[in-house]
Amino acid sequence: MEENIYQDHFVAKLFDRMSPSYEFMNSLTSLGFYPFWRQQAIEIISIGKGKKVTDLLTGPGESWKHILPRIGTEGELTALDFSTSMIQLAEKRKERYPEYNIKLHCENVFNSGIKDNSQDVVICCYGLKTFEHAQLEQLALEILRILKPGGSFSLVEVAMPETQWLKNCYRFYLGKVIPFLSKFLAENPETYNYLETYSNNFEGFDLMLAHLEKHGGNPSMHKRFFGCAKGITGVKS
Repeated sequence: MEENIYQDHFVAKLFDRMSPSYEFMNSLTSLGFYPFWRQQAIEIISIGKGKKVTDLLTGPGESWKHILPRIGTEGELTALDFSTSMIQLAEKRKERYPEYNIKLHCENVFNSGIKDNSQDVVICCYGLKTFEHAQLEQLALEILRILKPGGSFSLVEVAMPETQWLKNCYRFYLGKVIPFLSKFLAENPETYNYLETYSNNFEGFDLMLAHLEKHGGNPSMHKRFFGCAKGITGVKS
C-alpha cells in the first residue's frame, strides 16, 4: 500500500473520495485546531489590498475567508488543487464571493499554469504531508518560481508532538479514535485510515526548511501547541 500513496493519481483520487466529509472531519480530527492554525498561518504574514495570492492545494477553499478581506476586490486569488471533487466544492464556495476575483485551477502543483514571478503571496495549508521527501524540493522550487522577488509564503501542517505523552495520545487518536468516528460520521470512512499513515511518515519540516533556504526563500519555522502543528514562513530574495 505505502509505495503508492504519494503518487499523484492516488492522492487526487483519495481526496476526491474524502471531499464530501472533508471540512467536518478536518475540524473533528484536529479537535477544532485546524481552522485556528489555518487562520494563524495567514495572519502571520502581511497581505495587502490589491495583492495577488495563490492558495496551493486549496481543497474546498477553507482559507479564502481569511485571504479575501485582506486583498479586497481589487486583489486576485488563484486557488489550485488537482482533486476534481475538491475543485467542484471550491466552485460552489466561489459563489459566496461574487465581488472578488477568484481564479480556480484544477491542476497538479508541479505542472501549473501560474506564471513565473507573478504572485505576491503563496499559502499552503495541510498539504505537505502528502509529499514524500523527494518531492519537497520540487515543491519549494515551485513556490519560489511563482513568487515575485520580495513575495512571501506561509505553510502549515500538522506534526507529531514533541513530548512523549502527547505523542502517545496523538498516535492513539489517529490510529483508534479517528477510524472509529469516521465509520459513523464520514462518507468513505476508509479514506481516513491514510491520515495516520501520512502523519506518521511525514518528517519533512526540517527538509522543507532546508530546501527553501537553499533556493532563496529565507524561511523560519513556527511551532503550534507543543509541536502539534508547525508553520514555515519566508520571503523570496
